[in-house]
Amino acid sequence: MLCSLNEIQALATKAARGAGLPWGLADEAGRAARWLEARGLAGLSALHGTLEGLSKQDWRCCFPVPSGSIWRSEAGEIDGLLAGVTVADRAGQPLAFAGDGALVLAAVRWPLLTMPFLAGVAQVYGVRLIVSLGIETPAVGIGPDSIAESCRAIEDLTLAGSVRIERAQIGELPQSLSQLDGSIPIENEVFARLNRWACRTYVPESAESRARGAGGGDLVETD
Repeated sequence: MLCSLNEIQALATKAARGAGLPWGLADEAGRAARWLEARGLAGLSALHGTLEGLSKQDWRCCFPVPSGSIWRSEAGEIDGLLAGVTVADRAGQPLAFAGDGALVLAAVRWPLLTMPFLAGVAQVYGVRLIVSLGIETPAVGIGPDSIAESCRAIEDLTLAGSVRIERAQIGELPQSLSQLDGSIPIENEVFARLNRWACRTYVPESAESRARGAGGGDLVETD
């Protein structure tokens, strides 16, 4: 099916809220999914995967704990969405990759969801980043509001043993993915899965709501 970027963002936001995340994180999830889908990446599918995982445990334990140059989580695995939010919240601070070092996130689930936030961080620092996810996965180049095509290799990656973030050298980034215009094709099953999460945000029907009908109210229609 075809969806506008606004529809994609709204669906992702409602789904994250339906999975139990607070509105602030749900909004971040919506923006991240939109950013990825606008570049032809499977943002909605990754979001469904992360919501499945977070709904089965205390999601608060899946944040990375900022400590030195290697961040871990209490749960043992960091969630990719929560990793991105945490790094973005500290943009402008002296993080390891702001200089000549590297920041390592240990054991990240659905790392694709971290990428939109790193693009925003790159813009804040005015740098380009290289993200490495293991020797069998190509490095991903990220610039301000841009990402390299090599990111397609991590669309279905459910767990990265580590995510290493460092500054790119001049001329190191390959061609970035172009942004899509118009409607975005979304797999029906992916849409249906997220819509099931989104439906949890709806108010259950009652005898009063059924009597009023959809959109019912006490106002008199005059048109």
